[in-house]
Amino acid sequence: MSKYIDVFNGDADGIFSLIQLRKSHPITAYDKQILITGVKRDIALVSKIDENLANDAQITVLDVSFDKNDKDVKRVLEHCQSLFYCDHHKADKLFEHKNLKTVINTEPTVCTGLLINNMLNDKNVLWAVAAIYGDGLDNVASEHVKRLGLTQTQCEQLKELGILVNYNGYGNSVADLYFDPADLYQRLVNYDNPFEVVNDSESPYQLLKQGYEADIAKADASEQLVDDDLIVVILEDAPWARRISGTYGNQLAATNLGKPVVIVTDNSKGSYAISLRAPKDNPYGASTICSQFNTGGGREGAAGINALPKNDLNKFVEVVRKYYT
Repeated sequence: MSKYIDVFNGDADGIFSLIQLRKSHPITAYDKQILITGVKRDIALVSKIDENLANDAQITVLDVSFDKNDKDVKRVLEHCQSLFYCDHHKADKLFEHKNLKTVINTEPTVCTGLLINNMLNDKNVLWAVAAIYGDGLDNVASEHVKRLGLTQTQCEQLKELGILVNYNGYGNSVADLYFDPADLYQRLVNYDNPFEVVNDSESPYQLLKQGYEADIAKADASEQLVDDDLIVVILEDAPWARRISGTYGNQLAATNLGKPVVIVTDNSKGSYAISLRAPKDNPYGASTICSQFNTGGGREGAAGINALPKNDLNKFVEVVRKYYT
């Protein structure tokens, strides 16, 4: 019996990347699959693999920053059979090892689902398109929709599913979410394609759609600062606000192409969780900005800070304003 450890971000990109991979390289009933994931901001996931678990395992890591996991990657490489790492976040600490294979591209027009799709030569491309939409890369997804000859209805279904699965990943803990990401992956991987998920009245899609629409209505009614330079939205300390924060940022960025978007979510720890979206017409710098602050990081087009001290909010907003003006 072989042992497979699949480590993946709990958002749309992570889940749909693993679905693509496992549909092309399924794990047999005689083998053991171990899933390691969490909420979207839980990215130091390789730390959850101890030496005994890593022993003689084939490990796959998808859609979490290499820089946030490099020390644990080095540690488990001394015990595992192999480690495949695919991602699109900052990887300044990348290194080589005989048991390590990496596919990393940090361009703002790339997501992990797209990298996996390229590696698999379109074998499960519909799941990749849903991942691309879920990561807020609408223009990139549209190119694939045209290339594949999909209908407008199919396009809208893939986009909505990507948004909803991505929405499910946001929260301070799994208790904030409608589905544990590991459970959501296991439910979705049983469908042949994303359209079956949308059309099944018993699928996770239906519950996520209801929750998303309710949370978006509350976000629209929240305090907002909109000026010539940027958009700042202040959300309360509540599960609905934590769930909608990143997806709402994607939505505002898509409809305000020239402006950065800052979503500020109050939390019970006396700080703010920050989601930053770079302007769509200048999709760079989000990770550079957020990395200047403790607990910050991300990628060029979208980044965040897990716990920004409240008295640093004005400073952060001014850093964003200065960077993009």
